[in-house]
Amino acid sequence: MRLVPFAAALAVALLAGCESKPLRPELPQQQPQQMPQIRQEEATPRYKAELRTELGAGYFNRGQYDVALEELGEAIKFDPTYPQIYNIYGLVYAELGDEKKAEENFRRGLELAPSDSEIHHNWGWYLCTHGRPRESIAEFEAALRNPLYRAPESALINAGKCSAQAGDLAAADQYFRRALALKPGNPVAAYNLALLSYRGGRLDDARALMRFVMAQNPPSPEGLFLGMCIERRLQDRQSEESYIMQLKNRYPNSAETRAIAAGACE
Repeated sequence: MRLVPFAAALAVALLAGCESKPLRPELPQQQPQQMPQIRQEEATPRYKAELRTELGAGYFNRGQYDVALEELGEAIKFDPTYPQIYNIYGLVYAELGDEKKAEENFRRGLELAPSDSEIHHNWGWYLCTHGRPRESIAEFEAALRNPLYRAPESALINAGKCSAQAGDLAAADQYFRRALALKPGNPVAAYNLALLSYRGGRLDDARALMRFVMAQNPPSPEGLFLGMCIERRLQDRQSEESYIMQLKNRYPNSAETRAIAAGACE
């Protein structure tokens, strides 16, 4: 097994862990629930649209895409000019593989809110995961230009991953470093920068970054596998064995554990 390639290592912004899953933006963890009681003075069309959209986002996070679409359909009846409806629509249709509707909705959201960082970020995610990584960088940069954006480290990490996917490793390096400067110790930024350093032969840098990767509780199998490979290249057998034992104990059935026997890191 090879180390997880950058193209396969894309993970969400607001990405938890270092999983080699398709990049997927994290949304507020809104749990689906019954519509709350609305005071008469608050019962504007926009307010109702916001509530329905939040519920739709919650169902999206739970993978209940059909119910998410129902909630968004209700939201659009109340206020078709609310931009976040189209943001969540775009995410849902992307997950369902309907590229035409996904793109239409992201573009509609940006027409209504040209400076909305969340929509720029998610549109960038969509472009990156649909064969257009170079185009995605401008969207992440647009998200970062908003000083009130609540998750700039996510846009930086994803810009780094998409830069790497586009073959611009120097830009990827800078994005990951900016993410770490903004949020010191971020394990996802550290993992990706360690992987970049490892592949560039900067083994001491890669090893130093692993302390942040290992601070994640628990460390991911991808992180442990990378640590093993770094120590193997450095010929530190004791440290390599430590990573191997953690992989076997924590993730006995993982692809990374099964790959240990093959003895290949490249």
